[in-house]
Amino acid sequence: MSEQTLTRREKQRHTRKCLLEAAAKVFSQQGLEGTSVEQVAHTAGYTKGAFYANFKSKEELFLVMLDQRFAEELDRLDELLAGTHEPLEEATAAAADFIRFTSDGWSRLYFQFVAHAAQDEEFRQELATRTKAMRARFTEVFLRWKESFGKVAPIPQEQITAMLCFMADGFLVDRV
Repeated sequence: MSEQTLTRREKQRHTRKCLLEAAAKVFSQQGLEGTSVEQVAHTAGYTKGAFYANFKSKEELFLVMLDQRFAEELDRLDELLAGTHEPLEEATAAAADFIRFTSDGWSRLYFQFVAHAAQDEEFRQELATRTKAMRARFTEVFLRWKESFGKVAPIPQEQITAMLCFMADGFLVDRV
């Protein structure tokens, strides 16, 4: 489909997608502080105006990237923990997927934004909101999986999920 036959909405979606892909590339090469809005726009083949027509800041762009990454990984986790195979087999596959998920430099970028959040209250609140939503979704996935093989945990699933997330953060710090 040529650029001319795309609707305005399709063009905007395409522009956002290109900006997100460019940001992932430039952020991974130069980090948060070393990357400008202009560099992201230029790498995507757009102007700074196109960037600001889609995102109000680098922080907002990162939050959209984060939302997409979390959603994709949670969907994969939900599929891997379907409850159709032996629990150990599914847990092993989910752990291997997590290691693959964290092998692309994303953890370094994630922690740069976490450090940035320590200095920016508005961004910290947005990041915290997303983290809480991710944990809630993890809890749903784990509860469904646990019910598929009829086990009862000795503590509430929310606490187990929090512990898993804290351990994952520690694993990611170690990888950085």
